[in-house]
Amino acid sequence: MNRPGDPYRLRRRVGVGVVSVGLLVVAGASLSMGAVDVEPGEVVSVLAHELGLGSETPPSDQAVAVVWGLRVPRVIMGALVGSALAISGAALQGLLRNDLADPHLLGIGPGAAIGAAVGAALGGVQAAIAGGVVTGVLTAFAVRRLARARTVDPNRLILSGVALGATLSAWVGFVVFGSDRSVVPPIEFWLLGSFSGATWRGVGTVSVFLIVGGAALFGVTRTLDMLVLGHREASHLGVDVGLFTTICLIVIGVVVGSTVGVAGVIVFVGLLIPQLMRPITGPFHRHLMLGSLVAGAVFVVASDLVARLAIEPVELPVGLVTSVLGGPMFLWIVSRRRRVV
Repeated sequence: MNRPGDPYRLRRRVGVGVVSVGLLVVAGASLSMGAVDVEPGEVVSVLAHELGLGSETPPSDQAVAVVWGLRVPRVIMGALVGSALAISGAALQGLLRNDLADPHLLGIGPGAAIGAAVGAALGGVQAAIAGGVVTGVLTAFAVRRLARARTVDPNRLILSGVALGATLSAWVGFVVFGSDRSVVPPIEFWLLGSFSGATWRGVGTVSVFLIVGGAALFGVTRTLDMLVLGHREASHLGVDVGLFTTICLIVIGVVVGSTVGVAGVIVFVGLLIPQLMRPITGPFHRHLMLGSLVAGAVFVVASDLVARLAIEPVELPVGLVTSVLGGPMFLWIVSRRRRVV
């Protein structure tokens, strides 16, 4: 809510506006650049033609195939996944009152990868998404149970997730190497992520899970604001902290599981993006998650562009790029905070 005297109002508007423009720039570059370069004018022509807006110069068949058939679903998928991971990270950090909380650090990503790999072996992208959602939710619930059922100890929850995630990452390898390698994507896809297989069908399926799960997370931002006061204080305000934690983890399991089903595990997005946006948007979770939604999309789409162009014709895993970019940025943030303290 924008109140008179809100010190973040101008900073928030400028910051979110700049990030939104950045998303348009990065998306445009992703549609134009690649193994086959397409002129920006022809990209606009393709989009206008396919959206039924009319175009003075009809685009070539090659441009339509490259831009509309391959790159547009890839950019949309990247934006969806980046947004989903960023708001999941913001919600987790508020839920646990710990800036190091992250869906993949808690083991939800590796857990989802097991079910997604099994789903891919059984029935393609839709089965992979469904499998990722199921095992993502089960992993979130398992982490919650490992950290005790009635009490919420954030440190215990994170440590339980780290241990469980390390174990589940190994099991992803067993599932992949034990499956038909012509059907199931390789191990680096599941553990490092990629958008090379993005399709319109995958976009349509995953968007349902992400929209519903994202809406649920935005719906609990006021409760997350209460938790910042402390779990005991939130309980006094009428919040059932244990139940709320369980429900939030399950919703995050759905969101993260669906992203893993289409793109594998992409690290650092949920950890880093809320850290970068919090000084811009302020502490309230509604603003933080809105800013993280846009910034997460920019970060992942830009990382995917770098992954495609860095060492052509080889395409890097996008998670490798997010690690290279995100790791130093995160260390810089941590060192700054230590100096301030």
